[in-house]
Amino acid sequence: MPSPAEAQKRANESLVGFPSRIIESYLAYAKSGDVASLDVVVLGVLQFYLAKKPKESLDALPGTTRLIEDLGCDSLTMMDTIFMVESLLDIKIDDTELARMTTLDELRGYVRRQVKNGAPSAA
Repeated sequence: MPSPAEAQKRANESLVGFPSRIIESYLAYAKSGDVASLDVVVLGVLQFYLAKKPKESLDALPGTTRLIEDLGCDSLTMMDTIFMVESLLDIKIDDTELARMTTLDELRGYVRRQVKNGAPSAA
């Protein structure tokens, strides 16, 4: 997890154009480690990259919402999302694990585990 100062720097550089709610949640997560804020960030990044945006925020949708069938995620959307999440949170997401994720809950749970385990970034 980046320090609050590093998170502010990353937010200024990487989250340009993202909704303020996502930026605020990212900074709150960096400050407190609050998992609910982490979820808002991960799902907010995914929503930002979706070609067809749902009417409500992804964190308001059921965890069983399917990434491909319900949200229309394609490989480019997932790659953009994963790249951003990895760089914001200093984690590495395994491509084979990513291919197995089918729902919002699976994505959220995987990122939570990576952050909890302190999985190092490839950078």
